[in-house]
Amino acid sequence: MTVSVLRYGLCCLTLLLGWQSSVACAAQPSESLLPPTTKGFVSVPDIGLLLDRWNETQLGQLMVDEKMKPFVESLKRQMESKVNRADQQLGLTWSDLESVAGGDVCLAVAQPWDEQAEANAIAAYVAKAVDAAKAKDKSAAEVAKITQDASAEAKAEQRKLRARQHAMIVLVDVTGRDDETQALLKKIDGEFTKRKANKSAQMIRGVETAVYTIEAAGDQPERRAFIAVHQDRLIAVDHEGVIDNLLARFGATDGASLVTVPAFQHAIKNSEAAFGETAPHLRWFVEPFGYTEIARAYDQGRRRRGTDMLQVLANQGFDAIQGLGGFVVLSEGEYEVLHRTFVYAPPVKRAADDKNLEKYDLAARMLEFPNSTVLAPPKWVPRDLAAYLSFNWNVQKAFYASETIVNEIAGDEVFHDVLESIKTDPNGPQIDIEKELVAYLGTRATMVSDYREPISPKSERMLFAIEVTNPAAVMDTINRAMESDPAAKKRVFEDHVIWEILNEDPHEVPTLHLDSPGGFGFDGFGADEPVEEEEEEKPMIPNSAVTVAFGHLVIASHVDYVVEILSEHAEDDHLAKAADYELVRQALEKLGAGNDSFNFFARTDESIRVTYEMMKQGRMPESESVLGKMLNRMFEPEEEGVMREQRIDGGELPDFEVARRYLGPGGFYVRSTEMGWDVAGCLLSKESK
Repeated sequence: MTVSVLRYGLCCLTLLLGWQSSVACAAQPSESLLPPTTKGFVSVPDIGLLLDRWNETQLGQLMVDEKMKPFVESLKRQMESKVNRADQQLGLTWSDLESVAGGDVCLAVAQPWDEQAEANAIAAYVAKAVDAAKAKDKSAAEVAKITQDASAEAKAEQRKLRARQHAMIVLVDVTGRDDETQALLKKIDGEFTKRKANKSAQMIRGVETAVYTIEAAGDQPERRAFIAVHQDRLIAVDHEGVIDNLLARFGATDGASLVTVPAFQHAIKNSEAAFGETAPHLRWFVEPFGYTEIARAYDQGRRRRGTDMLQVLANQGFDAIQGLGGFVVLSEGEYEVLHRTFVYAPPVKRAADDKNLEKYDLAARMLEFPNSTVLAPPKWVPRDLAAYLSFNWNVQKAFYASETIVNEIAGDEVFHDVLESIKTDPNGPQIDIEKELVAYLGTRATMVSDYREPISPKSERMLFAIEVTNPAAVMDTINRAMESDPAAKKRVFEDHVIWEILNEDPHEVPTLHLDSPGGFGFDGFGADEPVEEEEEEKPMIPNSAVTVAFGHLVIASHVDYVVEILSEHAEDDHLAKAADYELVRQALEKLGAGNDSFNFFARTDESIRVTYEMMKQGRMPESESVLGKMLNRMFEPEEEGVMREQRIDGGELPDFEVARRYLGPGGFYVRSTEMGWDVAGCLLSKESK
């Protein structure tokens, strides 16, 4: 399923180029049929309209440019190869849906789970442990401790069981496509026959359902596909309980479904209010923690070696982020692409007598991004860049909130020990981090990026800056810290001291990856036990440079980027004076920007330049750009630890200038609210004036 818009949105739109359909209005929205355990959802209400609007955008025009055709065909073949892995699970491919879609097409994944059964299992486990303790005449204090431990053990075991549950769901409105639907059902039957699947007919909720079972073989578990047509809906599911629940929802006006999930409600309500009468061309929703568990389950439990960051983040209160979703519209007025998203993260519910007034718990307390009217680029931000991001953040609070997550990752109470060691170790810098650095950190952070030529895997440059209240004191602290670091090299530019840190063999750090499940963007099939974990990746920025300038603590990926930004510029030679930045600013203001926590601007052409050239050179697997890493993750090799071969023939790409003229500027803003974060963004035409 293509649930993660951030990761597979472009993939979806590319594949949709080959679709054609008539439009019919579904009697019942897909989300009212889906179970409340749905963790990922994408719906295209009107494929025909989406295609028409897509073709009106410059991105759509880019895809049909004669010079791009060879590459586009290659890309579509690769995307279809990736996406059509669902064929192995449900016997369906994207091309199969081309002739049967008469209206809404919905793709979803769910995590089937009975919360009442979970509660009963935990209670039974605890009761058994307590009975055993009492039989041994344990004291009341001992029984209380045993009760607490047993409850924690039972909950952990239930979490493991839940994390293995997964279901893939495809719903297609086939109104007016009776003949085509019957032809597709025959094709599906033929495909499963070739795979030697056992076929049976089963009545589920009074609906005749074809059930295809492929027996377990090797490391692949048994797979089952349930295919039915009911009330002009083609239904394909790989979990019996889920299709039973889904069929029971037809005609229902109450009861639990995706519609009743608070995070989904807020995402849709917020988007509807923002779009008004404008109908969305695509709707989506993701519950990040459940979705990632499903991704792992479909990937046979594979995850990165070392610390399980998904579990750590949940333990540290980040599961307060209960879901995010919204609408996407194409070619609407001045906007090439327009999107609204709501991130639902309500305050933690506390007892009336709880003295804790924090919005979130533990490390999640760092999620404090105040709104303000001052997020425009400062004068030191150069005009010529690829992307600009600035946001308000209580950095000092974030530093102290990180204590519990640092300790959990380390497996010990190390946070204060490390700070004390830095302060008192005679062989160290002897710096009081809290008093000499953290105490001076401000409440605004800024990040800029560009690239240097000639284009290579390391061309992308990034710079991160945090406001400080006492620049001289912070620079003194940095100097003393770097002087004792053998990996640091002192450089002087005019009156600035810059420290370059060279980490040729950076140590590995745990990272969180939100993988996409197999088929329609999914990889592999479910398994009961996790397999060997993947290796961790190296840090995004192995080398860095640090200094203090313009009232900011500056950390960059390349020392030459720092030097360029430190160089004097003409009065009007900064981003705020750029015409395209002003266009995006005005467009975002029309969407409601003005009192926000985040402000983002990007020149789409410059942002993808490194990735484009790496693909054209056949060196995409070597790319170290942010976009390059994301794409490499999509097309990773089957064998771990082996650099993949470039699967798309980038040699067919035209000169970048061909693509550049279709790629306009864009941006988004984020506004913090009591219940989460409201996000709105757009992409403008290259010819916008």
